[in-house]
Amino acid sequence: MAIISKLTIILIIAISFALAFLAFYLLSNLPKEQRKQQISEITSQLINFVLFLWLAKILLNLPLFVQDPLAVLAYPSNSEAFYLAALFTGILIYVKAKQGKLAGGRLAHTFLQIFLAASFVYEFIQLAWRENPFSLPYLVVFGLLLALFHGLQGRMDPLNQISIVLAAAAAGFFTIHFMLPYLSVFGYIVEPWFLALFLAACFGLLVTGSSDRPDPDLN
Repeated sequence: MAIISKLTIILIIAISFALAFLAFYLLSNLPKEQRKQQISEITSQLINFVLFLWLAKILLNLPLFVQDPLAVLAYPSNSEAFYLAALFTGILIYVKAKQGKLAGGRLAHTFLQIFLAASFVYEFIQLAWRENPFSLPYLVVFGLLLALFHGLQGRMDPLNQISIVLAAAAAGFFTIHFMLPYLSVFGYIVEPWFLALFLAACFGLLVTGSSDRPDPDLN
């Protein structure tokens, strides 16, 4: 039953990101080729994250994996594996950005749009289909963040735009932390410090790639 529940969560996450990608492709003012390039890069990093998630699960359960690999591979990943996978992915993105192999500023800007949209869809499905009452505060926060993001779109420099959205996100998650017994990201229970680091990493990536930030009139 736990495996079926986990597979359901994976399906919901896949649907959430698929709809977020579709919304970005249809609504973005970027040229068509840039939209495709951004979607391809985000997809590549999400695949890397999933692979790192499996690797982290193996590393955290290495003795058991040596004895019974299937027992580890069939068991759902926990929060520790999620943290480790996020760390590995962050390091990879940072190195590629420093080497000039990806546009860090554009990636951070696009990823935030897709992450907020996917999170909103995920929480909406959790509330409407699975009747999870804990999803309501997240739905409200992500809805407000999406409205803020698109309300500021094209009205200011992307760095200022993202700074405001990230500050609002921090306030939103801080509020949720006092409303609910735990914080979660796509079903994974996380500590407040992780979300703080995540928001800081998004800002840091945007600053690192400040020379390749998107034109506010296009994105």
